Amino acid sequence: MGALPTSDAGTARRHRLVWIYRARTDLLISLCWVPLFVIGHQLAIGSGSHADARVRWIVAAALFVSFLHQPLTFALVYGDRRQFQQRRNLFLWAPPITIAVIAIAVALHLWVVIPIAALWNTIHTLQQRYGLSRIYARRSKYGSAWLDRWVLYAWMTSTVLVVASRRETLRLVQRVGLAGVNGAGVRLLTDARPVAVLLLIPVGAAALVLAAAIVRQEVAAGEGANPAKWLYQGASLILIASIAVDPIAGFTAYVGAHAIEYAVVVYKTAESRYGGQRDRSTLLGQVAWSPWGRVAAMAVAAFGALAVASRLHGDTANVALFTVGALHFLYDGFIWKLRKPAVAADFAIRT
Repeated sequence: MGALPTSDAGTARRHRLVWIYRARTDLLISLCWVPLFVIGHQLAIGSGSHADARVRWIVAAALFVSFLHQPLTFALVYGDRRQFQQRRNLFLWAPPITIAVIAIAVALHLWVVIPIAALWNTIHTLQQRYGLSRIYARRSKYGSAWLDRWVLYAWMTSTVLVVASRRETLRLVQRVGLAGVNGAGVRLLTDARPVAVLLLIPVGAAALVLAAAIVRQEVAAGEGANPAKWLYQGASLILIASIAVDPIAGFTAYVGAHAIEYAVVVYKTAESRYGGQRDRSTLLGQVAWSPWGRVAAMAVAAFGALAVASRLHGDTANVALFTVGALHFLYDGFIWKLRKPAVAADFAIRT
């Protein structure tokens, strides 16, 4: 990573294209959700037991991929002594405290854990897209952080209201096979259908106004505007809107793309920090200096966590699942701050 190669830099100047990494990598990040949506839509077509089984399979596959990407954060935190030392107390005490809180909630069957986890996961995913939007803006030297954040939240809120306002949403819950506390959480959402219909008009209007403001901002940037930024932000908004068009396909694309996007960023970050002949004084530095080492480190983190989780059952498995997710969300909020010089350097941003 680091500075763009000479040929890429020349292309960026000529076409005003400023990528985070390089064209093919950024295109993967921006558009990986498209085939996932198409596959999800094709599998969800039809009715009957076979179609319902396909729907349950695609949703389970998306959640499986989502779980695999979460332990990658732990490799970055606990595999690099310098990263760990920056917030030593947090990284030491967060795991036992999180396990204790979640264990109590699961043991007492507090179903509110499910909607809280879903809300936190949605915010976490939006924040990741917001973060990449800010990287494009920082590298392009223009843009509004306020607009980049709230256009995503407005579009997602509008999408949730559209789904909640539809009568067929409960049928979708049954197709997916959600039951117990999961189904209760979704049913609570659909029970609020009259409120959702009422809120959809002002929230939807706000989403359109914010999108128009983004377009106006890009026009005002003139020759300095960055089409690579347009691609990522436009793709993000279309992805969010796709959930309203086809909730099952949109959900699988949204969750799957987030995991792929995160894996790419972790790989490229490891390349920037540990690639070649750089410092090997940390565990990750000793492993991730080569492409195969980076892949191996990510595979060990992901499938190691999966191997442990697969041996657990019942409430213990739920505690492990929620703990991994909660720590992933929590840690990411601290380790990816662009105002930190090391993180900014990973994305070739001058501080």
